[in-house]
Amino acid sequence: MSALFLYSEHVTLREKKSNKSKCQVEVVDNEGIPELRIGPIGEAHKGQTIQFEVGEQFQEFVKSVNDLYNRISPSN
Repeated sequence: MSALFLYSEHVTLREKKSNKSKCQVEVVDNEGIPELRIGPIGEAHKGQTIQFEVGEQFQEFVKSVNDLYNRISPSN
């Protein structure tokens, strides 16, 4: 089985001391385990991978992203 990519974008990586560079963020269904990958453009899999192996952790993460979206949405 292979991973299903649900989101992949180039974004700004803000590092310590205000250094900014581009990186890639991916949201992946890796055989039923949700993952976030952040790494070099075109090679996010070589960077950091966050796996949510506990369903409640992932649900809380999604809820927090939705809350943030609603908070900064222009319609609010």
